[in-house]
Amino acid sequence: MQDLKDKTGRSEDWLKEKILLKPAYMKKLDIDRGGFVYYPESRGDKWCFLAKRMEEFLTNHFVEIFKLKGERP
Repeated sequence: MQDLKDKTGRSEDWLKEKILLKPAYMKKLDIDRGGFVYYPESRGDKWCFLAKRMEEFLTNHFVEIFKLKGERP
């Protein structure tokens, strides 16, 4: 998670709200659905990402994820 925060410059809460917990993206990201993100199953469990695939995902979905609709980071 820290690497993703560093790469995007966004907070963990923002990443969860805008990407990781967004239902449309979860279907693509979750390893249980063929994706490349391990979602923690319990408190204290850590997120895990395949960095290259996450980078590709962010590149492919950049506009829809980062488009600011009246909000500023």
